[in-house]
Amino acid sequence: MKNLWLHLSAALVLASPCWCQSRGGQDHRATSWPVVEVLRRGKISGSLEYWGSCNNERIFPDFPPATTPSNPSSPPVQTLREMFANDEDMQVTQEPDGTIRMVEKSVPQDLLSVKFGHISFDEEQKRGSPMYIPQNVLQFITHAPEVETFMKDHAIRQPPQMINQSSSPVPRVSGELNNVTLSEALDYMLKTFPGLWVYENCPGSGKDKRVVVFAFYRTGQ
Repeated sequence: MKNLWLHLSAALVLASPCWCQSRGGQDHRATSWPVVEVLRRGKISGSLEYWGSCNNERIFPDFPPATTPSNPSSPPVQTLREMFANDEDMQVTQEPDGTIRMVEKSVPQDLLSVKFGHISFDEEQKRGSPMYIPQNVLQFITHAPEVETFMKDHAIRQPPQMINQSSSPVPRVSGELNNVTLSEALDYMLKTFPGLWVYENCPGSGKDKRVVVFAFYRTGQ
């Protein structure tokens, strides 16, 4: 455990923040792993919603800065609160089922609140998009017709997603959802793939009022 947290500390220290309006800017490879490791240790899943910069167009989220926790043996919610303590806008809470929410209070909730009339993972599987690959599931959810219509109407751009992770034919997301929001659909994904879903908001430019990046990291459970 001591060696593990030495590696986490090194990752956080070596990450070089590239500030953009004091939001986001930290490389996803250096910050996502420590956060995911906290969730893995607690055998729980979570979500992270925050403002970033999205200025590199590398189609990876840039994370908010995090610090090294003083006591890695603390409960996950306490550890994550300490890691994001320097972000005054960040609230870290835990739901009754154990899911941890890390949410900057100023992040717009409009897109996450878009409601799907119907979404079927089984039908998408039959159409040839494997629902045992987390990236495909994330793509399917975040590009549902209702989501794309809302983004077009509100000048929100979503760059292509590219976070590839190992997968196998089992398990896979199955079933269907009716009258659920985008955030609820993302939570449904966690039931099959324990991990962390990410929603990054960024200021837009030109014809884009906002840019949003979705990502998903498995905890390996």
